[in-house]
Amino acid sequence: MEVILKRDFISLGYEGDICKVKDGYARNYLIPRNIAVVKNAANLRTLAQMQKSLEKKRAKRKMEAEILKGKIVDITVVIPMKVAENGKLYGSVSQQTIVDALKEKEIDINKRDVHMEKHIKELGDFEVEIKLYHSVNANIKIKVVNVDENAAAEEVKEENTAAVEA
Repeated sequence: MEVILKRDFISLGYEGDICKVKDGYARNYLIPRNIAVVKNAANLRTLAQMQKSLEKKRAKRKMEAEILKGKIVDITVVIPMKVAENGKLYGSVSQQTIVDALKEKEIDINKRDVHMEKHIKELGDFEVEIKLYHSVNANIKIKVVNVDENAAAEEVKEENTAAVEA
């Protein structure tokens, strides 16, 4: 069965795309959840009328993603974590941890957009990819530091020194 997507769906495509899916998947999942409609003459006419507005919407989203990418590229996110004696973290740095750290810097992204091969489980500097839009990706720098008061105080001093010099 061919369906027309009413919104972006990760595994199938973007809003307005025509996709071929199995009948049961369309009838039992996509159509009841208002993700897609059946491809027929009436829905194709509606799609043709909406094509210009879809293009404008896509261009606007892409522009917003490019602006957000400009903000994110220059940022280094410092994440303090408790560390065991052997240098391993208690717990790990996950997508949600990164999203929370970015929210503190007034950058709002979805945790599904943060792509990591695996959770970070040790101290150090890392790069993480964030998918902002279909073709717009940004890499941010993550610095995992010890939450120990001495280490935190040193980090604050370094940040203050850097801010004064700038």
